[in-house]
Amino acid sequence: MSTGDDNLQNLDDKIKKFKAQGSAEENAESKQEREAHNMNAGMRAGAELVVSIGAGVFIGLLLDNWLETKPLFLIIFLLAGIGAGFMNIYRITQNMGSSVGFAALQKDEKDAKNAPVDEDVTKDISKDKE
Repeated sequence: MSTGDDNLQNLDDKIKKFKAQGSAEENAESKQEREAHNMNAGMRAGAELVVSIGAGVFIGLLLDNWLETKPLFLIIFLLAGIGAGFMNIYRITQNMGSSVGFAALQKDEKDAKNAPVDEDVTKDISKDKE
């Protein structure tokens, strides 16, 4: 009986060792993926902030030169650009609106066949048919 228990214990040790190796490899890969995702989000956030502030300054300067009101529109659009930049950074960090295509819209669509039935509407429709 002891040889069966020893074989079972050896098999259990081998399984634990194999699982430990697999989880270590997965952890290393997932850590690299997380770091790459974080770097991507950081670069995107920085670019969003710079571009929105730059666009605000550019539009403000154009309007100031066109309307000859030198600092007024520059200040207004600079503040608007800063606000838009921080709003975009918030959206990036909260993963809001980051999905591509119609997948997000399809999640929100309601299925007409499974939608709850409003009895008043069905009564009106049945009266119209008569």
